[in-house]
Amino acid sequence: MACCRAGSARLCCSMMPGPEILEAARWLRDLGFLDVHGDRPWAPGGARLLVALRERPQLTHFDPEWVGYWHAVVDRGRVARLDRETPQPLDVPFSWGPLRVYDRLGVSNAFLAFGGRLVVEPIDAGTSIAIFSSPAPIARWTGHSQSPDPLAERIGAFFGRLMVPVDFVRGFEAGLAATRPLVIYAAMIADWHDEWTDSLLLRENDPGAGAFVEHEVHRIQAEDPEAWREGTALHVAIHAAQGVGL
Repeated sequence: MACCRAGSARLCCSMMPGPEILEAARWLRDLGFLDVHGDRPWAPGGARLLVALRERPQLTHFDPEWVGYWHAVVDRGRVARLDRETPQPLDVPFSWGPLRVYDRLGVSNAFLAFGGRLVVEPIDAGTSIAIFSSPAPIARWTGHSQSPDPLAERIGAFFGRLMVPVDFVRGFEAGLAATRPLVIYAAMIADWHDEWTDSLLLRENDPGAGAFVEHEVHRIQAEDPEAWREGTALHVAIHAAQGVGL
């Protein structure tokens, strides 16, 4: 399929959009974006952030103009911009970090993700559909049209700890850029599991969090044992690096 832009005068793509794009378009008929199973990556299809980039605002929900997301360039994290002028179709990986969906007024809704796959296709000359999908959570963070996901605070704190070795340990960022999203998520779950196991107060005050952590430990161990082994090793490496930047 030849590359095109949804904003072009004539849509140059001759093939029909894929089924996942058509399904997302149906879900987004009256919406600008939708977080699907963001806190339940084990659900069918995994966690997904669906975004509709339209030529004309609908003025009914939130009208995205562009999305900022992180991707790796020569093993370094860089912010990429996705809008209707981005050559399409597009099928690329995206990296861990924030995803920010902006409207024409500069208002935004933000999410936290561990990385995954971004697919974008135009469905007509005026609309493109983007799907950010991940085997790990895509958590609501801040925004105009949404309330924060309870996971966002935990994920944000973990990403903050990741920045210590990224900034101070040679080669760590390059290694992280090549690390699968599920491994990075497993490292956070391993960290959370240790904290929960070591604290009676946490276990008594937040049994729901403990149930979530136990579920994810067993799920990752069963579905992808290698991801769990690599994740626990990453967890150890992050803790070893905590004193490096002090």
